[in-house]
Amino acid sequence: MELSKAKNIPPVGEGSGQPLKGTCVDLARGVHGNDGLGNRNLPQPKLKVYTDDGIGLIISKLNSGQVDTIIATGPLTNLARAISRNPEVLRYIKTLYIMGGAVFVEGNVTPHAEFNFYSDPDAADYVLNSNIPIVLISLDVTHKVNVTERHIEPLKKYKNRLAEFVVGVVEYSIEYHRAYRGAVGAHLHDPLAVAIAVEPKLGSYEWLSLGVDCTNRRGMVQVMSGTKNVRFVKEFDVEGFLKLFLDRIGGAIEAIQNL
Repeated sequence: MELSKAKNIPPVGEGSGQPLKGTCVDLARGVHGNDGLGNRNLPQPKLKVYTDDGIGLIISKLNSGQVDTIIATGPLTNLARAISRNPEVLRYIKTLYIMGGAVFVEGNVTPHAEFNFYSDPDAADYVLNSNIPIVLISLDVTHKVNVTERHIEPLKKYKNRLAEFVVGVVEYSIEYHRAYRGAVGAHLHDPLAVAIAVEPKLGSYEWLSLGVDCTNRRGMVQVMSGTKNVRFVKEFDVEGFLKLFLDRIGGAIEAIQNL
């Protein structure tokens, strides 16, 4: 937030340290670096956590009408706990965009499961079946998008900390995917969820009835018969996304450069 020099920074709440059941699965350090940000070694921010009750913050923002859209880019533990603590919030969620799951493709943690759903399958299943209007952005589409060195090359002309951070974190991801996934670029999973929320026309959709296996095939998305509860993004405008992503990031970097 501080690197981007954002104004009107929203409050940040500390979330859950453990899934609904069992203990935390620590699988992401290799993917995102020891600091979670491509080993960019950012200085400690001056911005402080607003509250240690991130779940309460979700509830208050929804019930007050300040928020009606949620973009979930991690395990769904916090949201599941918010709904369980105060079911009234269900009335105020207009759309929930979830980055998670592998529906018709192989997972990235096990052959069956994607990281977010694998980390807390009980929360994922609970949220999917909470009668919230859900749009699911899964590995089915995120693995179709590859950001390469060519895409970020124009950002290297800028000499500010935000530019160096963005280039560095994407380069780390590109190298990880090349070394461990055999991919030609980085799959930027979470930005796709944000992009769909910003520009819904980037996706094509199909209504499905989905649940999540919480037992033998932990985190596996189950396609079922019955009431269709999820709007699944089945195709994605890759070039449209890359243009939106790079224009927004480049615009923010250029704005700081001109300050």
